[in-house]
Amino acid sequence: MLKPFGLSALAASALLMTLAACQPTATTPDTSEDTTTEAPVAEAPDSDATVVGDRTDYTEVPVPGGAVGEEPTEIALAAFGSTEPGEGNFEEEVELVGQTDDQALVVLTQTGLADDSVNGTRYRLEFVPEGDQWRLDWAGSQVRCQPDRGSQEWSTDLCI
Repeated sequence: MLKPFGLSALAASALLMTLAACQPTATTPDTSEDTTTEAPVAEAPDSDATVVGDRTDYTEVPVPGGAVGEEPTEIALAAFGSTEPGEGNFEEEVELVGQTDDQALVVLTQTGLADDSVNGTRYRLEFVPEGDQWRLDWAGSQVRCQPDRGSQEWSTDLCI
């Protein structure tokens, strides 16, 4: 038979073993590379990339075939620029937001559209090098609504 002291020691030992089993073990940090592909973050030091946002702030749109050339801004205008003369307050601006050896980011903005609900469309266009040229790799769009027709900020919300 166990004496009261022996029973207490046995209970204390069992408690310590239970507590030790519940403690998290030291783990080695995961140093494996992430295999997900992130959107290019082409940023010029003084760019307004924070205003432009990232892919998640845009609705993906189909990339037209054959969107390849020497200058990303020229490809952007050829792919998404206006082909008709603008009416009224129409303005179109293309900006190379950032460029490195392996990526380029262009924003094409069209405002003053002749549409009763959409005032403007803004495209985020991502390019990758292909040989000695650039290829449009991803495109997304945002809209800004006419007054009283929806958001007055750039968004992916529908204008009503």
